[in-house]
Amino acid sequence: MGLVGNILNIITFTSLKIFRNNQCIFYVIVASIVDCGTLLIEFITRIQLNIYDYDLTSISLVWCKIRPMIFHTCMMISLTTVCFSSFDQYLSTSHYYRLRQMSSLKLSKRLTFINISFWIIYSIPFGIFYEITSVTGCTILNQGFKFYFSFVHLSILNGVIPLITASVFSILSYRNVRHIIRLQIPIIRRRLDRQLTAMVLIRVLYLFIVSIPFGLFFIYTLNTSNNANASLRIAVEQLITNITSTLYYLNYAGSFYLYCFSSNRFRRQINYLLFKKIWQKCYEKILFKTTAQRNQIVPISQISNFK
Repeated sequence: MGLVGNILNIITFTSLKIFRNNQCIFYVIVASIVDCGTLLIEFITRIQLNIYDYDLTSISLVWCKIRPMIFHTCMMISLTTVCFSSFDQYLSTSHYYRLRQMSSLKLSKRLTFINISFWIIYSIPFGIFYEITSVTGCTILNQGFKFYFSFVHLSILNGVIPLITASVFSILSYRNVRHIIRLQIPIIRRRLDRQLTAMVLIRVLYLFIVSIPFGLFFIYTLNTSNNANASLRIAVEQLITNITSTLYYLNYAGSFYLYCFSSNRFRRQINYLLFKKIWQKCYEKILFKTTAQRNQIVPISQISNFK
């Protein structure tokens, strides 16, 4: 469902004319593409482990190192893109003309390039410090990097900074858009700004809800010693891990459904795109092809001679 939703996001925002050349929509498209990568990486691992009882990360050292590099790169690009989208929406709805002028597609592309490049370089240590052990499988053995991963990467870079940044700019955007009628802006632009602000705000709110339980419990498990004899504690931790991780991965799978829930206008746009544009074009092509085959003139290979 997450993959389908992200694909529908990409199709919708690239097909409808009203969304083209919009900076905030550009960020949403980038986030949807990266979220597909996050879900695919996790999906492949889950299939191997739960269906085939085969964990490749505990067998292949190469995959043990590459998987966290790709996974954390996609995850951090997605979180940073959400922050950028909320910041851009604040700029585009600002009462000050200079701030509105700063919001441009050119700036969005530059920030996205910096965002992707930075997190690719940042993820290189994950490929260095992840190792395979007989007890815990693919994990971090270096204590210094484990401390950094727990309290800097998860707590600050993956938690505090994106949550605070996205929340602050989303609230400021919401405040701006409530008074946007005072600005000399066309009504179509006002409606679009209201729609995008609502979509960004619900996205940030959901990110805040699902990230905190997962981050706190992951830090706990990473810094707790494993005892094979404590079967009850292991079972309880496994249950909590499954619940919090499922909620957390919905962050990368639920953006399309959140947009549908938060915006009546987005639901109408989806209905128009899927049923009035895509389905109608497909139906017309099929009907035209069938009619053409039915009315096709077939040459006669042999012509009888009439006397």
